[in-house]
Amino acid sequence: MKKLSVIIPLYNVENYVGKTATSIASQAFDGLEVIVIDDGSTDSSLAVCMKHLGSIDTVVIQQENLGLSSARNAGIQASSGQYILFLDSDDFLLPNAFENMLPLLESETPDVLFGRYLLWTPNKGLWGSNPYEFALPENHHKRTEYILCELPDPSWNAWRYICRGNFIKERKIFFEEGMLCEDVPWTLELLEQADSLSFLQEPFYAYYHRRSNSIMNTLNPQRLIDLNNIISKRLLIYKDRPAIYRKLVWQSFFYINEYCLFKRKDRKQIWNSYQKILPLYRQSTSITHRVTGQCQNPLLFHLISIAMLMIRQTRRVWKGITSWIRRKTSLATV
Repeated sequence: MKKLSVIIPLYNVENYVGKTATSIASQAFDGLEVIVIDDGSTDSSLAVCMKHLGSIDTVVIQQENLGLSSARNAGIQASSGQYILFLDSDDFLLPNAFENMLPLLESETPDVLFGRYLLWTPNKGLWGSNPYEFALPENHHKRTEYILCELPDPSWNAWRYICRGNFIKERKIFFEEGMLCEDVPWTLELLEQADSLSFLQEPFYAYYHRRSNSIMNTLNPQRLIDLNNIISKRLLIYKDRPAIYRKLVWQSFFYINEYCLFKRKDRKQIWNSYQKILPLYRQSTSITHRVTGQCQNPLLFHLISIAMLMIRQTRRVWKGITSWIRRKTSLATV
């Protein structure tokens, strides 16, 4: 058995995946395998990836375009590693990632190793949060709340979790296929079922942070519809756990501002999905959520989405201005 399987789904990422593969090749070790799933790419993603992986033990799966969930599931099934790491094809691993995580995996043998990450852009390079205290509660349910609701950095992404292969296969913790925003239900199930969890303080992952959210870039109405369907089902499950309930509502609420950016025919479908979830907003502990949940008119909802977009853009501009002022002040004092 290999020690670690790195699963990389590919779909038309020839401009990014070279950096992804190089980050693995530069720190490869004997117990490593890479599972590459070409999910119906129409460019040279697979060739670029294989070139930069070099001589690493690699399993290649080629399938028609079935989506990220299907690709990840195929990777899980094909893996032989004791542990599995998910790596998105436009992100990369930080230097010494394997060197830092392997001792913990060997000494503590957890079901899940949870780690920190940094953000990356071509112009700015790497940046991210400072180290923080990690004190996992003994209570199983409180542990899920702690990771998803109390830590200073978002924790819903599948790539945050290095998982014991037999654990997720035996418990059948797979990604929901045919649906976008698959990380939310998968992460909840993973944390609820894990019997043991360890924490890696050193950042191991670099997430490609685009100026606008990737959903904003693609403006895919189905993503919002799927997200609301996923969230509404989980809200019914977690109605007696206020912290998770509020965080789940926030996952839906965060993208309200996009509603006004879609065409009329798409807005109708999206509004239908929000009509199902807005009544559930009213049970959130957030006043903003409860007020928004009272909306029953698509025109009013449109106006709310415009207001939310303006607020978000204003915050972004203000953050940029203050950052520029701090930078200028710092240079002036040197």
